[in-house]
Amino acid sequence: MVNEQLQQINATLKEVIDPHMGVNILDMGMVKRVEATVDNGIYVGLVLPCIGCPALELMMADIRKRVGALDGVEKVKVKVEWGHQWDRTHITEEARERAARHGYVI
Repeated sequence: MVNEQLQQINATLKEVIDPHMGVNILDMGMVKRVEATVDNGIYVGLVLPCIGCPALELMMADIRKRVGALDGVEKVKVKVEWGHQWDRTHITEEARERAARHGYVI
């Protein structure tokens, strides 16, 4: 994957909002992996701050829609990487402040 394409994907992932926190999934540290696949696809691996997130399917559909709309992307696979844990050290300071405005202290 070319650096420019990764930048486009990351910018697009910043548009995907975790509706409970009011923070985008990239700044929340929920994006574990972004990889190009051999079939002009993009794989996005997620880690979740909480198991059983009721908004998971909504966020996954939003990722598929937004990343799939990028030039050259023919398919998008989004998967939760259950073998990895979300870690609060990956959340940005801006995301912490935004989450706090929604009543969450991280």
